[in-house]
Amino acid sequence: MPRMKHHRFVIALALSACQASAPVDPGTQDQDGPTPDASTDAADPPIDGEVLPDASTVLMLTDGLRNGTTLGHPVGGSFGPDGWTVTSRTDRLWFAIPRFTAGSIEFTVSNMSNANLIEADNEIFAMYEAGHGITEPIRYSPEFRNNHYKAMLRVYGSDEAGRVGEQKLMWGMCPSGAPGYDGCGCGSFFEEPYAGNGTWSGGPERLRIEWGNGITRFLRNGTEVVAIDWSTSGLQFGPSNLHFSIGTARQSAVDSAGMPIGAVFSDLVVTGTVGSIAGCQ
Repeated sequence: MPRMKHHRFVIALALSACQASAPVDPGTQDQDGPTPDASTDAADPPIDGEVLPDASTVLMLTDGLRNGTTLGHPVGGSFGPDGWTVTSRTDRLWFAIPRFTAGSIEFTVSNMSNANLIEADNEIFAMYEAGHGITEPIRYSPEFRNNHYKAMLRVYGSDEAGRVGEQKLMWGMCPSGAPGYDGCGCGSFFEEPYAGNGTWSGGPERLRIEWGNGITRFLRNGTEVVAIDWSTSGLQFGPSNLHFSIGTARQSAVDSAGMPIGAVFSDLVVTGTVGSIAGCQ
């Protein structure tokens, strides 16, 4: 069994824009497990009703995902010296993080090639509302399928003629409060563009999802693949509780979706700015 550690995050006050977190070279990251810096105070992920730090507070998590030491919660897969390896199409690894209204999540995936992208929808990342009593592992329907704050990264597989290997980023927002899923009682926003180089060699690929100031972007090896502009929607990103996962809940319910077996994930870096719950406009 992997060794689990309590969720702890490095806190640093962002005194100026110059101190915002920059992309991290995976070669400089902790190679064995989660850091945090013991010289700073730490913060637990928020719970419903908790008073959060000021919105200028920036938090960072690094987790090598190696040798069974992780801040996440594995649902399948296996840990080793190279990272967390997918052993079944339904594997996922979920994390509870603070209420980041702006932030980034990046990781390295290796041994993912066109040869093992055999599912039509290889869904390797998700982020979602996890408050209002939603339990983990989150169910596909209705909690994840109809989630009020939902992001998902999909790599199309061999069954998708004409777009094999291309990447789709889904981004949806519906600040309707409890129960955190299903009907939207106020304005909503959803887009799902896809693009990108369809070739995956199996070598290390650095993937990054970032959001804030009305823009969400997906980058592959430092190059933007797709961007979603929600700045004119009048909506804010602000779940009650925020979770993300490598892999998604959809694989357990949809036969055409799955994780690429044999893919290895490592060198996770999460940064974000803590903010307030968004409400209906």
